[in-house]
Amino acid sequence: MKMFGKKTDDGEGVRGDELNAFLGAGIEYRGRLEFVGTVRIDGRFHGEIVSPGTLVLGRDAEVHGQIRVGSLFSSGSIQGDVEAQVKTVLHGSAVLVGSLHSKALVIEEGARVEGQVSMQGEAAMLSARASAAALDRSAELPSGALPVEDEDAHLIEPLPAGEKTM
Repeated sequence: MKMFGKKTDDGEGVRGDELNAFLGAGIEYRGRLEFVGTVRIDGRFHGEIVSPGTLVLGRDAEVHGQIRVGSLFSSGSIQGDVEAQVKTVLHGSAVLVGSLHSKALVIEEGARVEGQVSMQGEAAMLSARASAAALDRSAELPSGALPVEDEDAHLIEPLPAGEKTM
């Protein structure tokens, strides 16, 4: 599906920074969506989304199915598997139930991810695991408290015998 596509001056294709399609709130679409450039969804989509471009999901968006895009910026709800070649940003209102594979990942406070997250490269995998663990611990903290990197770092160890303080 290609909607509202604009040619660049050389006629070779669509510029990546332009909005090429918009599925507004109240719209429900079923099927396969293929596009170049940027598409925003604020309604419901059931099916498969495939693009080298950017997918933007608004706060009221609901996607059920497979997503394979260049970049994903989500404030909405996704139920299914996501693969982003470049970057995934999950804003505070975003919900993802399913697997996520992305080269770069940003998860804002309040976003919810239920499923498996993987990132390309070993260093990225370790970073993703550490971030997920910190998020899990911070979810149990009282408001305003900061997560502790080492679970035992907050414990006070007794001084060795014979040492005095002040």
